[in-house]
Amino acid sequence: MRYAAPLDDNSKLITHLVIILTLVFTCRQITDISHDATATTMLLFILVPVILVAWSLSPRYYIITATAILIKRPLFSITIEMSEILRLKSITEEDLGSSSRMLALGGIFGYLGTYRSSEIGKYQRWCTNRENLVLIESAHQKWLISPSEADDFVKKVNQIINVAAVSQD
Repeated sequence: MRYAAPLDDNSKLITHLVIILTLVFTCRQITDISHDATATTMLLFILVPVILVAWSLSPRYYIITATAILIKRPLFSITIEMSEILRLKSITEEDLGSSSRMLALGGIFGYLGTYRSSEIGKYQRWCTNRENLVLIESAHQKWLISPSEADDFVKKVNQIINVAAVSQD
């Protein structure tokens, strides 16, 4: 099964504003006749890589196979083996308590990277919106994703996990 990863309104707004700001700085850089655009140059050296990294790491869609959950990204897709999953459930943003970014981007092409929550501890967040959240827990790691139909996603994965557990007994 394939589940979309649509951006929420907040991510769309932040992403578009950052891209427009980068384009404005690029135009200023190109049209500067005084050759004194060091501030613009420094901003572009920060903004362009941030945009490229955020785009390359943001989820495009999620796939459920018989043996794994795939978080498909333009670069470096993530595979979570079904056999490693201890718990999987739908949650809300409030269930996380207060979250802080450890090494993450919040809003540009989604909410990406490593976060720490007061409720669930350290987790990897590969979400494009804050509404359809699914928490996946293994013995060593936690992931938070945002498939388009979170309840159906949880139901399908739990069916696969339960079938695998029954066949092992």
